[in-house]
Amino acid sequence: MKFNEENMVIEKTKTFGRLGFIGYDGEKRNSQNNDVVDNKRYGLSSDAQEGTVMVYLPATADVEFPFDTEVELVNPTINAFATATYNSMDVVIQVFADNIIAVTNNTPPINNKPVEKDAMKK
Repeated sequence: MKFNEENMVIEKTKTFGRLGFIGYDGEKRNSQNNDVVDNKRYGLSSDAQEGTVMVYLPATADVEFPFDTEVELVNPTINAFATATYNSMDVVIQVFADNIIAVTNNTPPINNKPVEKDAMKK
């Protein structure tokens, strides 16, 4: 089975939920030239997937955040393929993205100061 990228839309929030940065998890090297890095692999915790999602970024990407920083994927795509086993089949899913960026919260801070009794009378 092959996915047609033009018709496949990933709704990031529904697919991944909240993503927390776990860390760098290695690199995938070129099978013809072991000196060439094809992708870097990062681990993210996902609320919607209830576990760790491995994300492949381009070899030029360099991402580092504190543990569990809320992040989002830039232009994610998913590759899925099946591999035959003895009497069944395993489906392998790979998530690729252009980058991983921190989620910025643009909501203004809430003033948590207690309300004075005199201010309530005005």
